[in-house]
Amino acid sequence: MVKDTPFQNYLDTFIQRIPRYTVKSKQGWRTKNKALSDMPIKAHLGGTYVVGVLSRWYPQYAILDIDARPREKAEEIRLALGLDESNSMMCASESANSYHVLTRPHYNGNPPTIRLLHKVLDGFGDRHGIEIFPQAQRAIRLPFGPHQNCLDPEYAHLDQWVEKLYWYAKLEDFDLSLVKDHQMELDLRTSVTTLALILQEGNELLKHGLQLPSSRHESQFKVLYLFWRLNVTQEQAETTAWHWIQRKHNGFSKDILRYPGAVRKEITRQANTIWGKYELSKVYPDDTHNSHGGYLAEPDLRDIIQICGGSTPRMRFLFHLVKYCYPRRHRNQVNIHRDKLVQWGNERTYLKYLNELETKGIAQRGRGYEVGGFSKSLRLDWKYKDSRKAVLYEGRAIETFEDTVKVVYSPRDFRALLQSAGTEKNYARRFVERTFQSRLSATHI
Repeated sequence: MVKDTPFQNYLDTFIQRIPRYTVKSKQGWRTKNKALSDMPIKAHLGGTYVVGVLSRWYPQYAILDIDARPREKAEEIRLALGLDESNSMMCASESANSYHVLTRPHYNGNPPTIRLLHKVLDGFGDRHGIEIFPQAQRAIRLPFGPHQNCLDPEYAHLDQWVEKLYWYAKLEDFDLSLVKDHQMELDLRTSVTTLALILQEGNELLKHGLQLPSSRHESQFKVLYLFWRLNVTQEQAETTAWHWIQRKHNGFSKDILRYPGAVRKEITRQANTIWGKYELSKVYPDDTHNSHGGYLAEPDLRDIIQICGGSTPRMRFLFHLVKYCYPRRHRNQVNIHRDKLVQWGNERTYLKYLNELETKGIAQRGRGYEVGGFSKSLRLDWKYKDSRKAVLYEGRAIETFEDTVKVVYSPRDFRALLQSAGTEKNYARRFVERTFQSRLSATHI
C-alpha cells in the first residue's frame, strides 16, 4: 500500500534546493545561483548532465570522496572507518581510481548536523587524504547517476538509479559516536517552543521585505528561523539573510544604511542563537524531524485503536512503534534501542506489549534481540500507507498519540472508534474528555 515515488524518496534523502547548486556539462562546472528545481535532478539521473548540491543543516547521508587511489586502498580506508557493505555503498566516481563511499550517519541515535559530521570525520579525512561531503559551501555530485556504478559485489548488478536507491535505503545506520579520536558530544537539552506564526511571518517577510519601521531585528530573526526550518546550514542562512535585508529593507531600517557592519554581526549573533539552541535541544528542522522521529497516517490510528482494543497504554506504545518504523520501513529489520521501548511503555510493560504484538503476528523479533540490551532486529508487519498522507501539523509530525488524535478526530468520532474497539462506554467518555480538554502542545510537534 506504500505509494511513495522513488523520485520523492530521492529528493527527501539527497536534495538541498537552496540557495544554489552546480551543473557540469561539456563546458565544465557552473554555479547556478537559484533554487534547484526537479528538472536538473531528473537530467542528472538520466545522464544528460551532472548536478552538484550543498549540504542541509542535518544531512541524511555522508560521502567519503576518495581520489587517485587503487581500489584496494579505497577499501582499506573504508574499513578503517568501520564501514562495510552492510552500512555503506562504494560507487565509482567520474575519474579513474576515484570513489564515493555513501553511508547513513547518526550520532548516538540522533541526526547529526553538518557541523557535527565534519567535527567527527574531518580528522579521519585528513589522516587518509580524502574529503568528507556534503559540505556547506562546496557542492558534491549527486549520487546514482548513470556513470556512478556500484562496485560492491552485492550491488554491482544494479543499473537503474531506482534500484540503487532501493538498496541504499536498506543500509544500516553508521554511528559517528563510534569513530575513534573525536571529542564526544554532550546530550544537552533545553526547553524550546516552536511557533507556527513565526514560520508564516518569515515566509511573508522573505517575499516582501520589512513592512514597518523599527522591525528589522525581529524580522531578521523570523527569516533566519524560516531557513532553519528549511534545513539550511547556518552559514548559508546568514549569507542569504544578509543579502535579503540589503535588498528588501524597504526604507524601514536606518541601521542598514548607517551601520551595515553592525547589522551583519547581529545576523550572526541571531543565527548562533537559533542554530545552537535547537541543536542542543534535539529539536530538528521539519524534514529531519519527520525522517528521524517518524510519522503515520490517519488509517494507522484506526488500526492502532482496533488492534489495542482501546487500551490507552497499548495504543501509545504501538503508536510510537509504528511511527518510528515508517521512515525505516524499507529495511529488513529496524534497530530500536531498549531505552526507546521503555520510553514508549515502561520498564515493566514494554516486553509484555512486544510479546502481545508478536502473538498477533504484527511484530517479529530477530535472534539479535537481547533482554535488557539493544533490540537489534525488530520487524513490523504493517500495511504502510503513502507517506504523503502523513498526519502533520504545520509540516511536522506530531509526537504523541493524544495530540495526533486531536488533530485528526472530533471528540465524537474518537469516542466512537474507542467503543467500536471494545472500550467500555464510561471509560471511553472519560478518556476523550482528558484528551481534548487541553490544547495541542507546541512541544509535541
